[in-house]
Amino acid sequence: MKKLYDETDGKCAYMYTIKNDNIEVDICEIGARINALRVDGVDIVLGFNSVEDYNKSGCYAGATVGRVANRIANGRFTLNGKEYLLNVNNGENHLHGGNVGFDKKRFAVTEDTDNSVTMVYESCDGEENYPGNLRFTVKFTVENNSVLIEYSAVSDKDTLWCPTNHAYFNLDGEHKGDCRNNLLQLNADYYTPVDGGLIPTGEKKSVKSTPFDFTSLKRIGENTDSEELKATLGHDHNYILNGEHAAHAESEVTGINLDVYTDMPCMQFYSGGQLNGVTGKSGFYNRYAGFCLEPQFCPNSVNMQGFDKPILKAGAIKKHYIKYKIQT
Repeated sequence: MKKLYDETDGKCAYMYTIKNDNIEVDICEIGARINALRVDGVDIVLGFNSVEDYNKSGCYAGATVGRVANRIANGRFTLNGKEYLLNVNNGENHLHGGNVGFDKKRFAVTEDTDNSVTMVYESCDGEENYPGNLRFTVKFTVENNSVLIEYSAVSDKDTLWCPTNHAYFNLDGEHKGDCRNNLLQLNADYYTPVDGGLIPTGEKKSVKSTPFDFTSLKRIGENTDSEELKATLGHDHNYILNGEHAAHAESEVTGINLDVYTDMPCMQFYSGGQLNGVTGKSGFYNRYAGFCLEPQFCPNSVNMQGFDKPILKAGAIKKHYIKYKIQT
């Protein structure tokens, strides 16, 4: 189902609702963004009522992120012996695609059915100073109690590509405030420590006996006040995944369970500590209103040894996926 979401730059922006059984998802063509995810009528993701509110929030809620998710140190990388200097938009670093990343772009809808929608964005050579004309496709499908996101890209030059979705979840319901009582388990034995700019130091550190240990189910807010999490106001760190089943989360309020699957090697877990009174679709979203599980390559991996690199070779079609499996 297609309906008007907003008007921006003198053009209509549409929302597409896809559904199957007890799951409904609203996806906006601006940013290929998940604006709502309803399970038996309970909306479990944060979203906004307008493009302006979304842009003012600065929080990437529900958006498709690219060309490269997370940070690249100083916006610099070298590919095939040539150095590229990307736009920097997070202190000295490049974050989530730069000044005008995919989250702010209008995607073209190429297919729309009751339970799926396919969107395409053509990113030109030199956009945010990335090389190559990139054709990026994202398909959302609701089936078998799951929301499947399939990414595909091809470029006419070697380039970087690491998409993700930046949904903020609150399994109690997106209007219920603090998400820290949600339970979480991450399938990761190691995380990557960061410097003051949230750039990984290059170390792979065991989560054992640290506040970063989610190898067994525990409340998201259990260690929020620990010394290691003060600088980030909670969790905002990259985990190295053990396998494609990346995470499991639960709400004791609604009984909704969420499992995240992906073929990407890492995942950023963010507990929403930087949210602070932004106007969402059901009122204000204050700190910890939602948590993010963002499958990705390790931040700044293009500049580090020992990590998979998000390189897309010219002419090659590359694919990734994220799946949210939901049970009640």
